[in-house]
Amino acid sequence: MKFKQLIFLASFSICSLNVHAVQGNKLDLSDSEDAYKAMLRVVGNLDGSAVFKDWDATILMVLPGEKPKPILRTIGFNAGRMIAKEDGSYEWVTREVSYYVDLKSGEIINQWHNPITEETVCILDVANDPVSNIFPLPSKDKNNPFAAFTNFDVMGDVSVLRWDVPLKYPNPLPPKEHPEESTGENYVASEHFIFFAGTDDLEKATTTSTDTHYSWARTGPWLPWMELGQTPGYLIYSGHGRKYHSFNELSSQLKAYTLKHYPKFADAPNSFYQPNETSWTYYLKQKKAGNLKSKCK
Repeated sequence: MKFKQLIFLASFSICSLNVHAVQGNKLDLSDSEDAYKAMLRVVGNLDGSAVFKDWDATILMVLPGEKPKPILRTIGFNAGRMIAKEDGSYEWVTREVSYYVDLKSGEIINQWHNPITEETVCILDVANDPVSNIFPLPSKDKNNPFAAFTNFDVMGDVSVLRWDVPLKYPNPLPPKEHPEESTGENYVASEHFIFFAGTDDLEKATTTSTDTHYSWARTGPWLPWMELGQTPGYLIYSGHGRKYHSFNELSSQLKAYTLKHYPKFADAPNSFYQPNETSWTYYLKQKKAGNLKSKCK
């Protein structure tokens, strides 16, 4: 999903931080530099260890003039690590997986009955590696694209950090070449996150990471494996998640499926590499390699 490049990446925009130099002081969340430091600890861990952000979301199908209909759940996680650079900036290196779940059984599934076409299609898991980027030190430039990601709303004991990310870029699956999988010449979507953390925890200047829960909403096109082409309509995702400091803290369902099918995702990358992967580029690679299933197991 592209949002992992702009959200779980852009959100991981980095600044240099010497936490021991400010012992005994509190961060001021109304100050742009302090708020930036607090944001970094919400999304990652400045000590360089891996963090894991999971999600559990309902996917709703929206057709013109009809009531949105829940069709699936998706569960997954992002494994990320901050790597300090000599200039004081950081590399944020991550990979992510997400699986599709039957609403009734709660089981991860590999096929789906399309209620529009009345056909059964094979599901392709999300397995994006890498989802990484390099971000500069905080800037006082009013045009800094990451400035909005440091605006905390302090609400007593709890503070909130909201990110809205609209997306539009050329579709990796052009409709002329991929008529069944493509929704158009451009990929158009939006990602919406609200992170919640304790105000006292955010203000601590000596910690390297802050516990957080978050909500996630997304609007996006039909997934390529749904084979809906340019059928009018779109998808809504509504979910939530939290941050962990160990793969073992994730749900048993996530751990078991990941270790069986995608074991390298049980840890974050240790170095920076690109180009980044999205669900659409991953689908294209699997199609070109002949790895898409014609019969679902």
